[in-house]
Amino acid sequence: MHNVAFCYHQTAAPCSMQVGAQLLAITIKDVSRTDKPASYSGLLLSVSAIDPAALVSKLESINVYCPIPEFIACAQYAKSDSTLEQSKLVTYDGQSIEWQINTLQNLLPLREQLIAEELATLNNSGKQLITTIDDALTQTAELKTSRDERLNQAQFTAKSSGVDVQLITAGTAKQLADSVASKGGDDRYWALCLFVGELAELNQIKEVL
Repeated sequence: MHNVAFCYHQTAAPCSMQVGAQLLAITIKDVSRTDKPASYSGLLLSVSAIDPAALVSKLESINVYCPIPEFIACAQYAKSDSTLEQSKLVTYDGQSIEWQINTLQNLLPLREQLIAEELATLNNSGKQLITTIDDALTQTAELKTSRDERLNQAQFTAKSSGVDVQLITAGTAKQLADSVASKGGDDRYWALCLFVGELAELNQIKEVL
């Protein structure tokens, strides 16, 4: 799985989310870039707002629930932009957009879900090993209670991240780029993150966001 992100503070000049999506689309179609994906179905996460403070507020939910480095950096820039009395972070002049190789385990909700599933499997295996010998049950009752309490805490429940999530089925880079380019509106503060991979992987992400 791959991902590429593009946020308002990375542009050479202020622009709307629509223009930002078009710039991201150009990156997707650029086959000369390193670490580009081999397949092009995608899951596009997007957030936008009319002012930086509102963008910070919208990004807080996703950054706590499912931290994405580019969204965290975007929130920091937006917070700086919204606080005139503080020194602003330096905005890069036309920062390069590059693909990154990613794995499902890098996303916190999926990692927690995997841990919960593994613990559930462990719990089921443990139950099969528990004998019915009265003396053993008596001696281990306290340990069993403590163990069950720990295992019960491992349940995972998906939450809403507050971001717009769009699953895009595409066979080529151009098809994916065309879908991404049509995203967005006139908001000047925005963040985009595109995951590209197999549909099964993308649906896993979609289910928890």
